[in-house]
Amino acid sequence: MGASNSRGAFPDIVQQLLQTDIDPADHDFWDELWKYPLSANDIFTVISPDDVRKLINERPKNLQTLFTQAIAQLYQVVETPYPVYFDQALTCTRFLTRLLPIMLESESKSVRELFWNRQVISKSAPSTEPEHETDNNNTNDTKDQITNSTKSDKDINEKDKIDGNIPNETDAEPLAVILINSMFHLLFLPDFTMDDPNIDFNESDLTTQTFKSALMWAPGVGSSEKSVVSSSQYDRNRIDILRLMIASFSDSLYQDPDSYDSSASLWLEVATSVDAPYADIVFYSLMNVVLAYDPIGWGIPYGSFVSTDTAKPLQESAIQALLILLDYGNPIATVDIPATAPNAALPYVSPEDTDAQGFNIFRRLMSSIHASDQLNFIYRGFVRLLNNLHESESTYLPYSITRVEIEQELLILLWKCLEEIPRFMPFVLRHCDVNEIVVPICYLLLEGRKDASKLGLMYLCTFILLKLSGERSFGVALNKTYALHLPVDLPLFSGIHADLVVIVLHKIIVSGLDKLSALYNCFLTIICNISPYCKTLSAVASVKLVNLFQLFTSPKYLYATEANHAHVSILLETFNNMVQYQYEGNVNIVYALVRRKDIFEHLSTLTLEKAIEAAKEIANKSKQRRSDANKAKGSTSTSAAAATSMTERGKEEPALESKPTDLISTRSVERHVGIEEEKERIPSTSSASSTLSTTPTTNKSDSPTNATSTVTATDTSSVVTNPVHSATLTHDSCQTSSPEKTVSSTVTEGESGTGVASDMTSSSTSAALIGGDEGEKEKESDGCPTELRFVPTIDWLEAVKAEVPLNTIMRLLKHLVPHVEEMASHGSVDEIQVLDYIRRTTMVGLLPVPHPIVIRKYQPNKFTSLWFTAFLWGVVFMHNQEVPLFDGRSVKLFMVQSSA
Repeated sequence: MGASNSRGAFPDIVQQLLQTDIDPADHDFWDELWKYPLSANDIFTVISPDDVRKLINERPKNLQTLFTQAIAQLYQVVETPYPVYFDQALTCTRFLTRLLPIMLESESKSVRELFWNRQVISKSAPSTEPEHETDNNNTNDTKDQITNSTKSDKDINEKDKIDGNIPNETDAEPLAVILINSMFHLLFLPDFTMDDPNIDFNESDLTTQTFKSALMWAPGVGSSEKSVVSSSQYDRNRIDILRLMIASFSDSLYQDPDSYDSSASLWLEVATSVDAPYADIVFYSLMNVVLAYDPIGWGIPYGSFVSTDTAKPLQESAIQALLILLDYGNPIATVDIPATAPNAALPYVSPEDTDAQGFNIFRRLMSSIHASDQLNFIYRGFVRLLNNLHESESTYLPYSITRVEIEQELLILLWKCLEEIPRFMPFVLRHCDVNEIVVPICYLLLEGRKDASKLGLMYLCTFILLKLSGERSFGVALNKTYALHLPVDLPLFSGIHADLVVIVLHKIIVSGLDKLSALYNCFLTIICNISPYCKTLSAVASVKLVNLFQLFTSPKYLYATEANHAHVSILLETFNNMVQYQYEGNVNIVYALVRRKDIFEHLSTLTLEKAIEAAKEIANKSKQRRSDANKAKGSTSTSAAAATSMTERGKEEPALESKPTDLISTRSVERHVGIEEEKERIPSTSSASSTLSTTPTTNKSDSPTNATSTVTATDTSSVVTNPVHSATLTHDSCQTSSPEKTVSSTVTEGESGTGVASDMTSSSTSAALIGGDEGEKEKESDGCPTELRFVPTIDWLEAVKAEVPLNTIMRLLKHLVPHVEEMASHGSVDEIQVLDYIRRTTMVGLLPVPHPIVIRKYQPNKFTSLWFTAFLWGVVFMHNQEVPLFDGRSVKLFMVQSSA
């Protein structure tokens, strides 16, 4: 009954806070507020975002008292961890989780002073008492306890400290620092978030491995010993604290992308400093809780329905908090990339320079992981969790296996491990089966290729494959036989994992969203990187690959923009790699090239007259299609407009507060590149530009393209972050015969409603993507106005001739085609005989000297860093909508549009 009465009285208390100034010394009022436990749903239901804003603007003293007392009581629980205070601490935690996101969005000076002014504690000391008192433990002592807490001298002038000119009032910690330290302590509070380890230790033992192992939530990284006993109640309390951490560190959401700074958050600066309490134990606990989670549970079907699984929501909160902590600041310098690297695209921080701007203790801890057993634990965790995505869909008993719902967070964490643990990727490629990661990534790519809400996920999967493909060991590992069957629309084939990659990327291009066109360059680069090491490509994959060449050399695509021949160049390099380095095993690709000889002959004899004639023909057809479409549209516009008007009049005003069903649009960062939205423009067929030079080039991407994506978020897995990004690839020669040859390629995103890359001189146009002779769905779009269409020039033709390496393939065809035609002229001949002939034929002395193998490696820069930050916060935003943690109306990092 007590809890029920408190819920009934709580709205009245909130109304008093909003309507009258309450004296901080009014103990009866404040005791009534704190003494009963309230759930997060109770608090979030009664206190709306607008209520918090009203407190900020109209009742700042009430807000100060409320905020100060909540933090003071959390501090008291840390200092005197008696179970009688735990319910009250949880209530304070949920209050702060409601208040902080709205307070962080405010630009009020009073709010900032409340967070960071050292004198605020002395002016307003809380004096509340809990419902149950314990000897010598009263919240009236909170002022002295806070004043004597661990000091942080970040804001004190060094000269003042030396001279001793520090007033006594400023000895108190800022409230924000007290809260951050309290949260870290609460994560390891005995009988609150963990079982009491019952270990006798002295203060000198706090840094020992035994003590740290005793506090870790789960074994794995940092310690393999299981010490802490978990329980459902501990998990629930941990979730509350982690949600408070997410809310406290959410000021990144309110940064404008024009001036976004990954090191600007004062909250994260304190939380990731070298002095953060339990930093290493927090990092290892969060990592282990995430990666040790077993979705199989008891190993029996429907095991998750038998008991309440608190480990899963804990895993979700833990990975979000971990990623937010890892996102702050700059990468840690390594042997390969020192902090003083002159050509580094991002600033790097020395691991010893703890006072440097952008230093992050959690990034340093991650970069220091090197033990084989710990690296193996991390990799096996990713394999188990990512493969759960397709395994849960492949069972004979529907829904018998719990499906992990944090695939996007897992892929971000995988990316962080690949980028910031120097020994992780070499360990995976040398000692593990990397195909166990490739398969679920291919599954996610196929599953999301037609879903606009998964556009960001598609980019993330592509980036991971692109980074892996830059390593020779990855291409070699893909020669392992593929024997699985994914629960997606995939043609049957018998071959290796390289076949899977080629078929998946081909299917995305020919039947995926037009918005994925900006990734075509990345797709082809992945295939090109692995091509020198593919021993035997299957017939299915070989035909798909040649179909892609036919697609990108078709007039509809080749003449769409000035830079589209870059795709043709990459594909020809792919064919050359297979022919010159893996000829005997790749007879299928050679046979497919022979069958499509006309495509190569047409390209080799291309003249300016032919190009202009083809471009004009396409422009005329496009104009006719547009005219027909406008006529059809005009005939229905009147009735459609009337129906829309009636529908709009019948609708009520949509609610302003964010809900799980809000329409989320992350049109991130469109202001910071200065390109206006053009709603009538058709999706670009390509937004990739490539430049070739004979000297090393620096990786620059100063003019990325804007992007906009709008979908209805119907569940927490629909993340629709699609920020602007610019991924830079560096191309390294693998042979010393041409060490100076470097290619710099920039990939920028283009979507419907946005412009194309600024380094292109022509506008984007439509292109019908033809998938070959296998019946794939043809992708078509309306064309742009004829006057905006690219017109071939002599300079363009010369660039095509110079950048498209046809010599090797033409020599191959010159030798093989006559022999194959002669075999066919003698009567019926089947493919087996032709393949056998190609296999027995040697091309030594007929083909040019093998060219150096060029590997294109991913190079991060500030725009990709911004993309990952915006994508991460988009995921966090969407996955915290059941009890809405944030109000989307004030988010600046991306755009959130409310719907009815």
